[in-house]
Amino acid sequence: MQFKFPLKDVKIEITDIKKEVDTPLYDDGFFRLNQNEFSMHVEGVGSFYASGGNYIALVLNTKATQATIELYLNGSTYGAILHQRKIMPMHGSCFVYNAKGIMLCGDSGAGKSSLTTAFILEDHAFLTDDVTPILISNNKAFIWAMSDRIKLWEDSLKQLNQNKSGLQKIDPETEKFYYPLKSYKDNTFMLHHIFLIEIHEKTTIVFQEIKGAEKVTALRNEIYRLEYLQGMPENELFYFEKLVEISKSIKITKLLRPKTIPIKQTQHQLKKYLQK
Repeated sequence: MQFKFPLKDVKIEITDIKKEVDTPLYDDGFFRLNQNEFSMHVEGVGSFYASGGNYIALVLNTKATQATIELYLNGSTYGAILHQRKIMPMHGSCFVYNAKGIMLCGDSGAGKSSLTTAFILEDHAFLTDDVTPILISNNKAFIWAMSDRIKLWEDSLKQLNQNKSGLQKIDPETEKFYYPLKSYKDNTFMLHHIFLIEIHEKTTIVFQEIKGAEKVTALRNEIYRLEYLQGMPENELFYFEKLVEISKSIKITKLLRPKTIPIKQTQHQLKKYLQK
């Protein structure tokens, strides 16, 4: 079985021998990890182990679909590999708008993937979905663009006038699909603006810019699998120093939206804000 995985220099081995982290610095009953090792077991799917930033071992349930395996391989396991390499992953989806790199962050269900897709369907370049590696050069943050698909719920597909027919289901039990998109032509794109999407009880969309020292805290909170850092003490300090650096060149804005607002309406308001 050949799996999609963004990093081509990582060896992925399918084995019958389950590997564990014997000396975890963090163990929440699902994730076990230390500075150089990671493991998790997903019921009905399999066991995942990653080490050294370049090796993954999989013990798979024979009934698990490739799409479901890739969900965990390209999510939590990919995040662990990036952390082991000290490449900071952010929990966000990214696209290019008016020659600027835009990242949308937020909890699951906030709308970051569907809103990103709305821009992509208008011929704006796609960069990443969900797990976004950040490369830092000369105190500037660059999005490492390696994605070629995005995850969308059936309702989002309907709102965006896209047919789910022929799309690969992520999980047999849910109505969420992999939606293929064209990969960005280059490896990296500078990050200019991060929007933190939150649901609120008001009936209108509200934008609130974050400034000063609060920007560093806001950025840290969007690190993908932030809990991993409890078992990776070297990364905590390393990332903090980088966040302080890049916070000076990135604009961060909260996007507070009503729960039931349509995707297109949110996109319209975001466009108006970006064009100011």
